[in-house]
Amino acid sequence: MSGQVRELVLAVLEAAGLEVTEVGDDRWMTMLEGEWKRTIPLLLTLKDRRLTATSLFAGVPDEGHEEVYRILLQRNQRPGPVHFALDDEGELILTGALPLAAVDEESLDELLGQVLTLSDETFNQVLRTGFASYLDAEQRWRAKAGLPPNPVGTHDG
Repeated sequence: MSGQVRELVLAVLEAAGLEVTEVGDDRWMTMLEGEWKRTIPLLLTLKDRRLTATSLFAGVPDEGHEEVYRILLQRNQRPGPVHFALDDEGELILTGALPLAAVDEESLDELLGQVLTLSDETFNQVLRTGFASYLDAEQRWRAKAGLPPNPVGTHDG
């Protein structure tokens, strides 16, 4: 079964026009592109009984930890195979898994789509909450340099 899943994963990624790098036996790295979170790294790993997806969402928040975690836990209430978590270093990740028997083109598309959607819909809110001081400093620097503001640091984006 894992051979069929391997072929399907690579075919779906290729059909989506995604560049894929094999980073180990049955481990592939690709990048999704969002509107707000421009690059979304995604590691897919084929294991004995499941296909896992892991994506770095953001580093350890500088501030507003409680509010950031509240935002992510609320997002975790949405149905689907992908959820927010913390890695061993406290960085914010998205993680999900599909049983091998359930992996088909539709479920894989849903997995990729949910990583993209959760990343994009949540990114600005988490940045504004967990990295507000950095964004404020960047906005001041941009204004001083005569550059347009970073849309993430405004409340319009």
